[in-house]
Amino acid sequence: MASSDTVDKVRNSIALVITLNAQNKVTGKGSGFVFYRPGLLVTCNHVVGSDDNVKIRLVDSSADFIEAKVAIRDEEHDLALLKYDATKSPDSLPLKPLEQSKIIEGIPVLFAGYPLGLFTLTTHQGLLSGITKDSTGITTYLIDGTVNSGNSGCPLMDQDGNVIGVVNAKRRERNDLLNRVEELQLGALSLHGIDLVELYQALISNVQLGMGYAVPCSYIPSYKETEEPVVATQAQAKQKREKK
Repeated sequence: MASSDTVDKVRNSIALVITLNAQNKVTGKGSGFVFYRPGLLVTCNHVVGSDDNVKIRLVDSSADFIEAKVAIRDEEHDLALLKYDATKSPDSLPLKPLEQSKIIEGIPVLFAGYPLGLFTLTTHQGLLSGITKDSTGITTYLIDGTVNSGNSGCPLMDQDGNVIGVVNAKRRERNDLLNRVEELQLGALSLHGIDLVELYQALISNVQLGMGYAVPCSYIPSYKETEEPVVATQAQAKQKREKK
């Protein structure tokens, strides 16, 4: 079982991530966590999308949002590294990875993030129920735990708060169909005055998945100071997997 001490230990290192459009309206929401060093945040690439206006909040309170910039995108593994001003959140220390040899099926896990429309850190627990590998060699962790929209980018951890992987709420059955529904424009379909597109999108966002997914923390892109955002190519991503 997860202890309150573990949750308290990681709380300041887990962020709410939002994107805004030109009208300063929130267009996306997810989670992230400090990794490698203060000033670097890991999240899912789909959380930040193509938006340049990204903000994060690193404490579970009414603290101000901090501006963040995309440093690296790894589209194949759906990961992104964000840079932010670490001096604005000095208590947010990087989480540490769990030793690879300790990541085995059946171990208890927990993940903490900002699911659904919540602005309060929420922690779930479960089991690492499976470790799979697809035809391209990409490893995926299966989580026997409740993953919701907004959990994308949050850390999958052991009971001591060490990082096992990055949770991805976009991984789901018939994802191709659900993505098409999410991309529909509001007002495209209605019945008796009810916007069915808005209804379908709300249902998708609020579905509680009994099986969650995460990518290994070993896939998190390494970081070197650069002036421009970097997109990791498939060849680079494959090369990194083969070194693990």
